[in-house]
Amino acid sequence: MQYNYILLNEGFYRWLEMNHLQIQSQLLFLKLIHLFNISGWSEWLAVDNQRIMSLVQTKREKTFIEWRNKLLGKKLIFYTKGRKGSPSKYKLNDEITFISEAKSEVKSEAKSEVKSEVKSEAQTADIYKQNKTKLKKENTAHAVQKKTACGDFGNVLLTKNELEKLKTQYPQEFEAIIDYLSSYIEMKGYKAKSHYLAIQKWVVLAYREQKKREENLIRGVNYGSYSQQKPRKICTEYPE
Repeated sequence: MQYNYILLNEGFYRWLEMNHLQIQSQLLFLKLIHLFNISGWSEWLAVDNQRIMSLVQTKREKTFIEWRNKLLGKKLIFYTKGRKGSPSKYKLNDEITFISEAKSEVKSEAKSEVKSEVKSEAQTADIYKQNKTKLKKENTAHAVQKKTACGDFGNVLLTKNELEKLKTQYPQEFEAIIDYLSSYIEMKGYKAKSHYLAIQKWVVLAYREQKKREENLIRGVNYGSYSQQKPRKICTEYPE
């Protein structure tokens, strides 16, 4: 059984305010508390007389026994006489109020620590669960936003959703439009944060303009004048 060392000392001094005990016996009791503390609060403290006598600084065993008898008379301790090869044993009297209160305080602290540890573990488990759920959502969102390399040169990056939108908007042209941007990137080193927005902003129009010029060339419309004239910029919406 353990005791709160500080409360035990404080309780003893409060007890002295109402009870008389000679100074030498007070010192002996405090030294016994010290020995109980360093022994890990064993129920019975086994210690030979010579060791205690050295702590209270007396060489006379008779004097030491007189001091000890004062403690026994106040019922602060219990005592069992030792035998040859077996030292005497001491025990604190839990029926004394300040001693039992010091023990109860330790029980209360131990319960509080257990409750605190359980609460802390529960909070840790909740945080882990929340983080796991959050990570799962982030991974799901990341999977949705993961971009695929498209185009002839594999340099047009589009998410699955973006690709589906282009298929819906330009069912007959989306592959050619993507290839147009892919070639443009390869030739010009063009960079954009979003290839999907670039397609919507200028690539579709540029692709259709080029396709129209190619069709006109094939039909021979204004072929002679077109070849002699200085080429003019058809679309101003897309970068050079």
